[in-house]
Amino acid sequence: MSDAGLLAPLFERLAAQADEAPACDHEALAESVRLELARLLNTRRASARSGRPLTILDYGIGDWSALQAYRGDDRRQLVRDIRAAVQHFEPRLQLTSVEADPAPGQPQRLRIRLGGSLRSGQRTWPAVFIIDNDDEGLEVRHERLD
Repeated sequence: MSDAGLLAPLFERLAAQADEAPACDHEALAESVRLELARLLNTRRASARSGRPLTILDYGIGDWSALQAYRGDDRRQLVRDIRAAVQHFEPRLQLTSVEADPAPGQPQRLRIRLGGSLRSGQRTWPAVFIIDNDDEGLEVRHERLD
């Protein structure tokens, strides 16, 4: 990795035109991370690999459809799984907090909040991403803090 910053995800680099320089302003970075989080969190891996380092074969998170929003142990399990996946597969987002709480007005659904900072080279920006479960999967939103 160079001092210029972290590389964009492979999907974005392949999609970009060869002569097009990747944007690395705050908004472009936040959108790129949001898209990668949506891909990562909507991908299910086959099983947990307890005690072994994650590899590309472990991309995604475990199936959490059987977890109950009102059970603290289930929420903690999901938080650990999300934290591990984000730390390993999205290094541009440095997490300081991961919270999973029942969605307002929908106690059977979880709302997940990722807090931390976005990193590009030597620059960092505070960031919050909200993940809601809808009928088509997980929707990821970036909340502006400025």
